[in-house]
Order: sequence, then structure tokens, then C-alpha cells
Amino acid sequence: MLENKITKKYPNKKIKYLGFFIAFLGVVFWLISPEEDLVKPYSTVVEDKNGELLSATIANDGQWRFPPSDSIPYKFRTAIRLFEDEYFNYHPGFNPLSLLRAFRQNWQSEKVKSGGSTLTMQLIRISRRKQRTYWQKFIELILALKIEIQYSKKEIFALYAANAPFGGNVVGLEAASWRYYGRSPHLLSWAEAATLAVLPNAPSLIYPGKNQTRLLKKRNFLLQKLYSKNYIDKTQYNLSVEEPLPQKPLRLPQNANHLLQFLSVRGNKGKRVVSTVKRELQLKVNEIGEQYYQQYSHEQIDNLAILVLDVKNAEVLAYMGNSNCPSSTCGGKVDLIQSKRSSGSTLKPFLYGFSIEEGQLFPNTLIKDVPTKIAEYQPENFDRKYDGAVTAKTALYRSLNVPSVRLLQDYGLEKFYSRLKYLGFKSINKGPDHYGLTLILGGAECTLWELCNAYYQLAKKANNKEIINLKTISSQEQSFIKYPFLSAESAFITAEMITETKRPLEQGAWKIFSSARKVAWKTGTSFGHRDAWAIGTTPEYVVGVWVGNADGEGRPGLTGVKKAAPVMFDIFRLLPETSWFKTPDKLVPIKTCKKSGFLPTTSCKETVTIMAPAMGIHQKSCPFHKIIQLDSTQKFRINSNCYPLHKSIDKSWFTLPALEEWYYKRRHPEYKVLPPFLDGCEESNDKIIDFIYPKGNTSVLIPKDLEGKKGRAVFHAVHKNETATLYWFLDDNFVGTTNGNHKIEISPEYEGKRKIIVVDNNGYRIEKSIFFIKK
Repeated sequence: MLENKITKKYPNKKIKYLGFFIAFLGVVFWLISPEEDLVKPYSTVVEDKNGELLSATIANDGQWRFPPSDSIPYKFRTAIRLFEDEYFNYHPGFNPLSLLRAFRQNWQSEKVKSGGSTLTMQLIRISRRKQRTYWQKFIELILALKIEIQYSKKEIFALYAANAPFGGNVVGLEAASWRYYGRSPHLLSWAEAATLAVLPNAPSLIYPGKNQTRLLKKRNFLLQKLYSKNYIDKTQYNLSVEEPLPQKPLRLPQNANHLLQFLSVRGNKGKRVVSTVKRELQLKVNEIGEQYYQQYSHEQIDNLAILVLDVKNAEVLAYMGNSNCPSSTCGGKVDLIQSKRSSGSTLKPFLYGFSIEEGQLFPNTLIKDVPTKIAEYQPENFDRKYDGAVTAKTALYRSLNVPSVRLLQDYGLEKFYSRLKYLGFKSINKGPDHYGLTLILGGAECTLWELCNAYYQLAKKANNKEIINLKTISSQEQSFIKYPFLSAESAFITAEMITETKRPLEQGAWKIFSSARKVAWKTGTSFGHRDAWAIGTTPEYVVGVWVGNADGEGRPGLTGVKKAAPVMFDIFRLLPETSWFKTPDKLVPIKTCKKSGFLPTTSCKETVTIMAPAMGIHQKSCPFHKIIQLDSTQKFRINSNCYPLHKSIDKSWFTLPALEEWYYKRRHPEYKVLPPFLDGCEESNDKIIDFIYPKGNTSVLIPKDLEGKKGRAVFHAVHKNETATLYWFLDDNFVGTTNGNHKIEISPEYEGKRKIIVVDNNGYRIEKSIFFIKK
């Protein structure tokens, strides 16, 4: 009876212990998580739009470890499975037969000869990096079961391929393929795939460049197995065993380092990014950039950046952030596409476009181009010469500074600043008063990215297409921008205006070649020759170039036309044939004065009809044509007080204000000044202008000041009209203007005979020869 009780009680204890053991395994199974161990720092990898590698950077832990790939090449997948885990597709994470065989081999040899681990267990061991013991083997088995439940076989294989060691600091199939063979794992031969398949087995002992005999033996063993299993035929096997082994690791492609840097700091660090860049174009852009760097470096110009955009698809096609200057101090690591630099004249097309949009001018409207001083600001043209008056189109394509400053003052500084902000110029953020009128001449800093984005929007508007936010990542969702301050009509006219920009010398005869393309483009040069810009656009592409030194050092001859424009046109030659913008349907015909470009008055006898935005009907009327009365010979002006009116002839005359006329007639020999008055027909018998000092043909002494420096002589004139403005010239050089009390200081550069000329707004003038003597 007692024996039966013991027998009944004992099985209960066994069941109880078994239950505790199963519960223990359950706790271990769920508490020990492999997921955290599987999360490793990955290299940041940038691929082109077709998945070809552009650039990669090493992971935070110093390993070359690419993010897992969705696609493992068939050759490697087959080779690693045959070599490491032939029954991978069938087991639940561990292979009992392999474990028993390994245990027997290790027991018999009294040392670890075989692990019996599956690929799943190896993945666990790689991620945990624990000492190899039977207890750890048990933990790996438990975790392998959990991994098999949580992940598919395809996902497990991808994780293994991304984390397997391949010698040194090379981790993962893709990094190994590029480091040892210089190409994608999908392009590996059977011999190359077999070589990589045997490396994870003992990476600390066998990796390319060392232990070549052992590596060759292992590889050929695997090739023999592939042949015996009919994965390769006899010919493939014979050719494969003859292939050489790789030697020292190769450098990974670094074809878009600054794009990688740009994407990495925007939340893509440690990720694989499929960009919008085209690899072939990127390589050609890099090549052109290198050629110009080699050329410019002899002039101590070390840096340049190039950005190419696809207008239709709103994508970045090429991104060269800097040159490959080798010196550690040349700034080659700086991404100059994203660096703030003085904008030079690159913003001018937008000012002209906004002004056209609001009906303030037409392309053929004359703008004043004379020496100008606004408060304490005195802008000058690049060549320090003046035209008197130029059409808006000419002022823009010749990039004249003075007309642009005057136009900005008329348009409104605050309004222009706000329009730029809407265009995406985030770098221009210090308020309009901080920049003042210098905003249009490079007084503000912006980036090449912002400029190209603005010209891209100009092209979209000229195409009358919706504006899409630029993207650098292929999978990035499209988002749209509304920019109400520039219509398709104004954008089209602006683009047309800057097609006439003077090209570099080697492009001088570009129009005679049938293959030459029409490009709307603008250059810019910052003060001190520190920055050279060239931005061009067609309906299909935008190409932007910056040239200079990253540290801001200026160099003689560093201008947009001479340094940046040649690079830009060479890039355009790489691109497919381009078209031109279609003329917008909403342009309306508007009659303008042929000579002034304003709306005609009854005094304008010659007119021309142009196509312009509808707002152009609010343009000002021509201020330069007036009806004058001439005598019968049409050589002299007259008035009713001195000449019979029935003999007089009324004639329309194009006449500019005195200062504008002074410069204009030098550039335009066809310009006719107002005829003189017939004797006795002046408004008064007295002189309208006269000198108060000096009187007569006399000599003028130039004194020295208390410090012994050259002083100035004061000249004084008078005008019958107290509100008149007088314009003073020394020989052919403009000196200044006076109002009210017409006194001015003049200090000639050298002694001798000079001519003082004074002109008023109506063209009346006096002049006097002066002999200057220095004390």
C-alpha cells in the first residue's frame, strides 16, 4: 500500500519540475530580447536613383557596415547556405543533428572544433559578442527560436548578410563586396561570392591579404561543393578556381561626399538613401569640377561647387559640394552648396521681374544710369562707367549696378525683401534695414542651394507649371509651393531678358552654332572678388556654379563671367538638348514710345508695340519727348516773343535731363541735343547760369591743408531759377551736383589747364578754362 502511494506521488513531482522548467524557459524566451543586440550603428550610404553606390561613410563604431538590403544576390545566398547552414530554409532556428555532431567532435578532440550553429544562431552570437560556452550556446538557441518566430527567413538572411564579419573593420556582405572587389555584390562572380561566403567562418584569422593558402583552400572547397550540387557546371568550376584572390581592401566610392553630408544631418545618418542623383552625370560633373580646380588652383583659387537640377521633376541630378583640394587648410570638406556667401548680382533678375509684374517698367524702358549718391551710399558700376540712360533689359544683362539700385529704391526695399523670403532665401534674415539698398548688389549672403531653387521657381513659372518642392531623395513625397508674386508672363519676359547676358570669350560666337542652346543665365561677383557665381536655366534644367575660396580670400580676376560661367556652360554641354519656354497666352500688346520705352504721349511720334503683362497699362507716360518750336531752318529754337509764329515749326524732340544727356550722347552718337536759341530768343537777355567764382580766364591756386596734404578749391555759380539743380564736370568727369547755393569743392589730380563745365536740367551750360596751380 505504501509502495503504491510513493509511486503515485513521484510522477506528480516530475510533472511539477517539468512545469517549472518549461516556465523558466518561457521567462528566458521572452525576457531575453535579441532585438536590442541586433540594432547596430550602420554606415550612411547614398545611392543614385538607380540604386548604384555614390558615397558611404564609416559607422559610429568604426566599422564599415552597410544597412541591411532587401535583396541578397543568388550566388552569395547559395554559397553561404551550402558552406554554413545547408538546411537553413527548413529548421526552426537550430539544427539538432548539427548540434549533436558538433558536441561529439568537440568531446572527442577535447577542444572546440565545431559550433554546430545555424545562420540564425550565428546572427545572435555576432550581435551579442559573448564568450563561447555551452550556456551561451543554450541562450543562442533560445534566442534563435524567438528570432525565427519574429522574422521571416528572408529577413533573417538579410540581417546576417549585413552583420557578418569579413575581416578587419569590414562588416556585412555589401561593405565586403565594395572593399574587396570594388563593385556591388550583385555583380560578383561565383568565385568572388564563394570567397566572401567563407570569410565569416574565421574572420580574425583569414581575410584577404593574409593566409592566402588557407583562404584559397576554403574557397575551392566551397566551389567543389557548388559543382557537386549542380549549382555551377564544369566550365564555370574550372574558370572559378583559376580566379585570383583579392589582396588589400579598396577605397569605397566617394562620388558625392557632400550630398551624403547634407542628407546625413537631415535625419538620414546610418541609413541607406536612394537619392535623385544620376551617377553618370555626377561622375562627369566631378570630372569637370576637377579639371577647373586644377586650372584655377594655379591662381590660388581652391574651391568650387556645382548643382544641377531637373526642372520638370523637381529633382537634384548632380551635387558637387566642393573641389578635391588636398590640403587640410583649403576647406575641401566644407559643403559650399549649403554655405552662405555674398550673392553678388544674382538677385537682380528677380527685382526686374517683380517690377515688370507690377507694371513699373517694360524691358525697353529707360532707367537712369548716372553717378548716384543716396544718403551716404554711393553705388558704382563694375567698370565705373555710365551710360546716362539704358533700357531695363540692357541694365540687367550687363548687370549695371546703379540702375539696379535706383530701381530697388523705386520698387521698395521692404517689399523686395519680403518677396525674396517667399522665394526661399532663408539665409537673408536680418531685416531690410540691415541690408539697405546693398541688398541688390551682394550686401546679403545666401547659398548656392537657395539661388538654384529660386531660378528653378523662375523656370517653373515661365513654364506656367505648378512649383514642386525640390527633392534629393527618390522616395520623398511631392509638395507644392504657391508663389503669387511672379506670373508666367513676367517670368517668361525676365528669362528672355537674361538670355543676352554676355557669355565668356570662348562662347562669344555662340549664336552662329546650330547646336548652341538658349539659356537664361546670370553671373555675380562679390565685393573684393571673393565669390564668383553663374546660374543658368532652361525649361528642363538649372545649373548653378560657385567659385572662390572657402575662407573668403579674394583673388584678382575672380569674377562670375571669367571663372564660374565657363564651368556652367561646360555642364550644360553634358545635358541632353534643351528647348525654350513657350510664349504665355496672357501677354497683351501694349504700344510704347520707341526711344524711351514708356507709354507714349502725343509728343512721341515713333512707337513700337510689345507683348507685356496686362499690368503694363499702368506704366508711366514718356517724360523725355516734348514739342519744341524751331525757326524755318529747323536749326534754332524760338519763342513767340522773338519770332513770327506763322513761320515757326513744331517738332517732337527726344531730350534727356542734363546729367543723363551728358553720358548718354557719348554712347549714342545718333542722339541730338536741343538746338540753341536763335539770337534774341533766350528767355532773358541775361545769362541763365553764370560763374560767381572764378571770374574771367584765370588761374586757381590749390592750397595745402594744415597737415600738408592737397586741399580743394571752391567754385561758385548762380542760376536764375532758385530751385534748379546744377551738374558740375571737370573736363569729361562728373564731379557732383548742387542745389540752392551752388558751391562745390574741386581738387584736380594734376596741375595745368582744365575745363570746368556746369549744366542745368534744361541743357543750359557754361564752361570756363582754368589753369590749376598747386601751392
